[in-house]
Amino acid sequence: MKNSGLYAVVTGDIVGSSKLTTGQRGRLLSVLKSSFNTIKDILPDGIRAPFEIHRGDSFQGVLSRPAAALRVAIVIRASLRHGVETQQRRYALDARVAVGVGSIDFLPAGRGSEGDGEAFRRSGPVLDMMKGDHRLIIRTPWQAVDAELATECALLDTLINRWSGEQAQAILGQIRGLTQEMAAEEFGVSQPAVRQRLKSAGGWAIEELCRRYEQLIRENEAQGLIMKQYKARSL
Repeated sequence: MKNSGLYAVVTGDIVGSSKLTTGQRGRLLSVLKSSFNTIKDILPDGIRAPFEIHRGDSFQGVLSRPAAALRVAIVIRASLRHGVETQQRRYALDARVAVGVGSIDFLPAGRGSEGDGEAFRRSGPVLDMMKGDHRLIIRTPWQAVDAELATECALLDTLINRWSGEQAQAILGQIRGLTQEMAAEEFGVSQPAVRQRLKSAGGWAIEELCRRYEQLIRENEAQGLIMKQYKARSL
């Protein structure tokens, strides 16, 4: 498969999965699958290869809309923090996620686990090298974009690490496009409670960051297409 367009490969693994009880591990699989269903709902035409779980604590999926990759990563991480209960917030379940944006050369039968190309090489190896408190790294074809996103992802990690389960749930509702009134009805709480959870979770900042990421990807992707067209006409 050779395509001139860009894709996003989202690869991740669960932090501290070896310490989970049998019950928590079963709940983890259920929450991960639920997060993948949420991604399908918000990106009905944006998934090139569906998300799959490997070895019980690793996952990967391929998006045909790379501008949506940041929202996808947040959906997965927020779902884990909300869906798997822990005694203390600092022990909330989380995932390391590496997003690789680029072309794809090979994707047999739409299975991401067997694919190859720039996007895969920017995702898998980065996840393997991720250490310390890093939970999200995005690699693109553009160095200036990577430099900006490195700072923004570090700040996002700090914010997510402070979320309670209820705050993570509110962020999920926001990304799904729910109004505060709709979220209140679904969560069984008042609209002011949803508003306060979003405020405490930095919901407005999350939305601004997602929009900035989308702008960066789309502008650079468009510029790359223009350059390819120019070169093609010059031949």
